[in-house]
Amino acid sequence: MTCKQQYEKALRLARQAEKTGGPLPLALLEDSANSGYVPAVYALATWYLHGKGVRKNYKKAFSLLKTAANERFAAAEYDLAVSYELGKGVERSEKMAWFYYLQAANDGDLDAQTEVARCYFHGIGTQQNRSKAAEWYEKAATRGDVEAQYDIARAYELGEGVTKDVGKALSWYKKAAKKGDEDAQKALADLQGAQCA
Repeated sequence: MTCKQQYEKALRLARQAEKTGGPLPLALLEDSANSGYVPAVYALATWYLHGKGVRKNYKKAFSLLKTAANERFAAAEYDLAVSYELGKGVERSEKMAWFYYLQAANDGDLDAQTEVARCYFHGIGTQQNRSKAAEWYEKAATRGDVEAQYDIARAYELGEGVTKDVGKALSWYKKAAKKGDEDAQKALADLQGAQCA
């Protein structure tokens, strides 16, 4: 059985175990991870992060995330950034969080793109830059991230990092509101009410 097949079998058995309350296939996943199959390394890291089938262990999770991130596995880069930002399993470092958020975002992780925007907006681990924040919010919003849709709408409403544009603000608020974002729904109602006044 290849590493990939071990990994896929472990996931299949894990899904069954969650339905039936049976034991999770930890040994199988560990075998696949120990052989260096990156998706398995990442999956095992998440088990340690969330205490799934194992006792929560942030240091072990961090070590596994680092291994997967070194292979440019975007989801691992993102979780590694979160670990650095929150100080879970490693000493807190906004600079390292920024580094891994940016790497994950450039490797296509949607959540990381929103976090890069947030870091630019607030100057977390990097120089504050509202126009770069708006660029990243728009990139993530276009891919459907509801938080980014709200944030880019707000940027257009207030002219933060972009030229103020109420039409674009309304358009992005509508998209976020349609997905159930309550802040977007309120902002949309306020903005539409102000236009009618």
